[in-house]
Amino acid sequence: MIIIPELSIEEIAASIKAVRKAKGLTLREVEERSGGVWKAVVIGSYERCDRALSVKKAITLANFYQVPLDELLGLRKDVKPTPREKITLDIRATTNLAPSDSESTNIRNFATLICAKRRDWNGEVLSIRNSDLTTIALLLNKDEATSYDWLLNRGLLLAKP
Repeated sequence: MIIIPELSIEEIAASIKAVRKAKGLTLREVEERSGGVWKAVVIGSYERCDRALSVKKAITLANFYQVPLDELLGLRKDVKPTPREKITLDIRATTNLAPSDSESTNIRNFATLICAKRRDWNGEVLSIRNSDLTTIALLLNKDEATSYDWLLNRGLLLAKP
């Protein structure tokens, strides 16, 4: 038997909005990227609880966002939230990591690429955006919160004052 946590419509709507924002999408971008399948006004209505979301449409929306249905609907309570504060990667610390560590090498290469794309030639620290943390999570094959912890535990994040 599967026990589904009791959620309010408002919590489900907030979860739908949180998934969209976690993907870094505006309502307009959802409409554009879906080729008009998902209208901005409709998604906004779901997020404000102004419109009912059928199971069929919820599944289709979860597939569009490429997240499990339980994630879209906010049924996952065991997943740690992704840190929202400003994250700064200490690029200097990546040079102290073992060269044989492929995860560390991937992070160092990622930081180098991002610095080049942003034309940031400082090379000492890098402000990590939400989309960057998502990419790091993919490189590490972990979720975003676990990836944040991984960076923190290896001393790759700049300490806050």
